[in-house]
Amino acid sequence: MEIKHKDFHMKRRACIFIDGANFYFIQKNILQQRIDLIKLVNYLRVEFDIYNTFFYLAYREGDEKQEDFIKFLAFSGITVIKKPIKQLKDGSYKGDLDVYIAIDALLTKDNYHTAILCTGDGDFERLVWVLRHFGKEILCLSTREATAVELVNACDRYIDLRDLLPLIRLEERE
Repeated sequence: MEIKHKDFHMKRRACIFIDGANFYFIQKNILQQRIDLIKLVNYLRVEFDIYNTFFYLAYREGDEKQEDFIKFLAFSGITVIKKPIKQLKDGSYKGDLDVYIAIDALLTKDNYHTAILCTGDGDFERLVWVLRHFGKEILCLSTREATAVELVNACDRYIDLRDLLPLIRLEERE
C-alpha cells in the first residue's frame, strides 16, 4: 500500500512591527485613506505564520478616541506598545518610539524568521542590517513617498501599501 503525502508549503514565521506615527502619517497625508489593520494582518497571514503584531503608539493621555483605538487593537490580538506624548520647550510634541521597535525586534528575534517593518523611517536601516546578520529576512511595508531609500536598500523585500489598498482599505461604517 502506497501512502501519498500532500505537498504543502510551510509558512515562514513572521513578526509585524508597526510604527504608529509613520503609519498614521502615510494614511493621512499620502494615501488619504484609512487602512484596516486587521485586514492588513490577515493579508500577511496568507504568506506568513504571524508570531505577533506590535503596534507602537505615542498617545495623548485622556484622549478617549485613542483609548478606544488601543482597546480595539488589544482585543484584536495586536500588542500595543504605548508611550505618552511629551511637549517640548518649543511647544512641539514628541512621542518617539523608534528605540522601542528596535529593542523589541532584537529581543524577539528567536521567535520569527521574517521581520515585517511597517515604516519608512530611515533610522531603521541599522536595525535591518543587524537583523540580517542574525539570518532574518526583512520586509518593508510603506509607500514610496514616505520611505527612505536607505531602508528599501537594506531590506530583502519592499511592498508599497498603495498596491494593497483594494485588499486592506478600511470600509467606513454608516
